[in-house]
Amino acid sequence: MLADMAWRRAAARGPALGLVTLLAALATVAYHVGASPPDGTGLFIQDRWTACTALLVLFSALCILLMSWRDVAGGEYTLLLVLATLGATAMVFSANDIPFFLGLEIVGMSLPGLLAFRRHQIMPACEAAMKYLILSGLSSAVLLFGMGLAYATTGSLRFVLPAPVAGTPPAMAMAATVMILAGMFFKLSAVPFHMWLPDVMEGAPVPVAAFIAVVSKIAMFSVFVRYFGAGPVTPTLNGVLYAVIILTILGGNLLALRQTSLMRLMACSSIAHVGYLLIAFFCPGSLQAGAITVYLLAYTVSTLGVFAIMSASAVPADPGGTVIAEWKGLFSRRPFLATAMSLMLLSLAGIPPGIGFLAKFQIAATGVEHQRDLLLCVLVIGSIIGLYYYLNIIRVMMGTATLSPLTMDRRMQPELTALIIVLSMIVVIGGLFPARIIQPLLPVSPGGSILPTE
Repeated sequence: MLADMAWRRAAARGPALGLVTLLAALATVAYHVGASPPDGTGLFIQDRWTACTALLVLFSALCILLMSWRDVAGGEYTLLLVLATLGATAMVFSANDIPFFLGLEIVGMSLPGLLAFRRHQIMPACEAAMKYLILSGLSSAVLLFGMGLAYATTGSLRFVLPAPVAGTPPAMAMAATVMILAGMFFKLSAVPFHMWLPDVMEGAPVPVAAFIAVVSKIAMFSVFVRYFGAGPVTPTLNGVLYAVIILTILGGNLLALRQTSLMRLMACSSIAHVGYLLIAFFCPGSLQAGAITVYLLAYTVSTLGVFAIMSASAVPADPGGTVIAEWKGLFSRRPFLATAMSLMLLSLAGIPPGIGFLAKFQIAATGVEHQRDLLLCVLVIGSIIGLYYYLNIIRVMMGTATLSPLTMDRRMQPELTALIIVLSMIVVIGGLFPARIIQPLLPVSPGGSILPTE
């Protein structure tokens, strides 16, 4: 009995220590948000854009810890969550293959444990953990092999696009680029490397699914921008990126149309949003850095809001609460949650007054600046498809009330209530008064050192 009491006290201390650790890291990064970049010879780089991306990672991890405070949080869970956040933060600040891959592996080794940390539905969680472990290991091996070829080509471990030099065959540089690109696209779940994401997120606990959809995407996209934004891209690679952007936007949105599970729908939505971000990356210029930063912020707060509401709505015996039909009648029974969910979904769809409207507008502005007509058409078509399945969820919530476990009246946890209110305020203020939130996050000079201008 004494051992059990000691274990319970240690488990109760875990979330509190994790909260203090994340708050301290958040304050430290925020204090140095305006630091000037180094001379380019170190393993890490610290400029304003990177610091802002790290702030999003730490803020997201803090929100995810609050989502899992009562149901699944414990000493081991909190340790794995903080370790995964450490790996993601290392990836964000990386300017070299070594810290990038170490951070990637820290995330990759922590996530299977977090995925399996589901008390009520063990088999789906273990299946998701095994899928992620095997597929993530395979993609990491491809990525590492590409890094090895890049080092053999350039003689440097820094983020530099592989280019053939004297004594090395041109095919080696191309193979290195393709393998690195494939490994990163898998981590971003860009089409055609996307099929793992819905299966893994469906079997994961809600907070862990939020980590995969938000934190891991931010960290990998930051590395992707820094690596492939370091120099001119070859015409062949331009064609590959063009095709991936179109397939990712259309594929993610079309897959979301057929989903009856909200978790799988959010996974497909996440795939589509990666495609929108790639449009901004594909259009370097004066609007690029601001568009990427604003879109990352909008995607982060809106997606975290959806997952926080899912955590607040689910009952302990069935912590998933992911079947869309179960949300029927939520407006009549729990109007606060239904209103907040509608706000988040409208923001993800790019509809005012949410911050997502401004974010998608800036993505479109980068395409207009470079006259990417086909990408703009795909952006519009994808947004229309997304509007349909986002509004469908709102339609279900407006239906006749039912007595399903999801919508039964029960007291909501205060930390989740506070989290949903804060995220909703950010979404609304960012949409109505964008300068209040967005201006402090923008780089000192649009385009930044990692986002080259034309």
